[in-house]
Amino acid sequence: MGTENRKVRNVKMVVLLLVGTLFYSLHAQTKFDGTYCKEYDLKYFSECLTFEKEKNFKYEYRGDTGMFEFGQGEYQLIGKRLVLNYNKTEPIKIGHHVSKIWTNNKDSINLQFNISDFDGLPLPAVTVVYKDSLSKYDYTGVASNKKGIALINLKKDSTDLQVEISNLGFELYKFSLDKNYNHNISVFLQKEGDGLPIKNQIDTLEIQEEKPKYFTIRNKEGSKAIWRKTED
Repeated sequence: MGTENRKVRNVKMVVLLLVGTLFYSLHAQTKFDGTYCKEYDLKYFSECLTFEKEKNFKYEYRGDTGMFEFGQGEYQLIGKRLVLNYNKTEPIKIGHHVSKIWTNNKDSINLQFNISDFDGLPLPAVTVVYKDSLSKYDYTGVASNKKGIALINLKKDSTDLQVEISNLGFELYKFSLDKNYNHNISVFLQKEGDGLPIKNQIDTLEIQEEKPKYFTIRNKEGSKAIWRKTED
């Protein structure tokens, strides 16, 4: 009797081990590797997922005008569900400026713009356009020199000065400043086409079919989409 009980316990243990192994394999598979891109009828769109080691992935959605969205994080393949956790996306920086100001007893003010990208590289030939209520033509513009510096001298005024800074390949940057003070302004321009980051979002893709070179998912609206592996 004791021998039979031990055999039953051993069989139960084997069954539990098999069930546990199957459960783990269903919940921790990492079959995908490389880059898979969603098929579009319009060729100037590109939406791709790149699967890397240690369950990491990167996502990019691009068009002919630049990046629309991007993100990265960890993924899991749970049965037929591909779960994408965007928990490693870094936020983007946007154009900004830092001002140092001081007053004087003169009837004019000096403005110095020090213009660069986010790495601190000076940007020459950047256009600084400003709206001056005392200007004959209302709008006036200057350009930054080789060191990324643009200088403006104006009469003091109780109104704010509207400034627009633009350069090819960078986002237009606008702000206003008080015309009662001297300003030394460091301006950092944002590149065009950076796109919007996806952060702290979890997406679940329902896989309908999986092949070595592609996989098919069903979208929320019920339609199917093919993600095809790119050539190495």
